[in-house]
Amino acid sequence: MGERTEALLRIPLVILYSIVLEIIGLIVGIVVIVQFFYTLILGKRHRGMARFANSYASLNYHVNRYLNFATNERPFFGGPGWEETLPCDFDREDRREKYLEIKEAFNDHDF
Repeated sequence: MGERTEALLRIPLVILYSIVLEIIGLIVGIVVIVQFFYTLILGKRHRGMARFANSYASLNYHVNRYLNFATNERPFFGGPGWEETLPCDFDREDRREKYLEIKEAFNDHDF
C-alpha cells in the first residue's frame, strides 16, 4: 500500500481508534480510582488493575505512533494490539530478582 493510500486510511481509523480509546479510557479511569483506594487501604497495588492500565497506556502509545505518522504499523490490524504491551512495574520486578541472582553469582565467582 502506498503512502498516500495509507495517509487517507488514517482518517477513518482516527475516528475508530478515538471511539475505542475513549471507551477503554473511561473504564481505565474507573480502574484508577479503584486502584487508588485499594492502594490506600491495603498498602500495595493490585497487579491485575495495574496491568490493565498498562495495557491501555501501551495501546494508546501504539495508536498515537500510527496517527502521528511515526509508523505505518496499524494497531489491531496486523500491528500491535492489546496483547503487545510495554513492560509494567510488576513485570520488571521479576527480571530484577533474576538480575540480582546473576549479579551475586558473578560477584562470588573468582576469575
